[in-house]
Amino acid sequence: MIRELIDILDTLQLQHEQLIDLAEAKKEAVMGNQLDKLTEVTSRESRLVKQIGETEQRRVLATASILRKMGLKATARTTLSDLIVYVTTASDKEKLTEAARKLSARVQTLKRLNDQNMALIQQAKDFNDFSLDLLTGGNEPDYIYAKPSVPGNRPKPNLFDSRA
Repeated sequence: MIRELIDILDTLQLQHEQLIDLAEAKKEAVMGNQLDKLTEVTSRESRLVKQIGETEQRRVLATASILRKMGLKATARTTLSDLIVYVTTASDKEKLTEAARKLSARVQTLKRLNDQNMALIQQAKDFNDFSLDLLTGGNEPDYIYAKPSVPGNRPKPNLFDSRA
């Protein structure tokens, strides 16, 4: 049973490693403004996240099964650390601890990359908004509803108002 759980944890680790690779590819796509590549990477990422969810479900079931064999009750809040406390064999405890440590490191790396990607995407969005405002005069007051007789309420022409 413990060996099965370790295999599941190894699978999770590999899946998270693949997710890290996709996060790196996503970063490159965002920085290179490659929308097609970004769409493709995001699609692959979604499929992988679904697989990780299924593997995580297997991990939860394996953990619950091991705890039941030990005569303990598994709850929805039971963690891998809780299980490690109850494992009596030193080699199993060491293997589980190492697998958990590796997986945790992968998750932290993935979190850092996702935070960077979110910041890059926000910067790209802000730049696009700024560029659009420059082209359309987006920061100008709304003259349609302003009183025309008030001095200074004349709209400034923007790029789209110029003559060809």
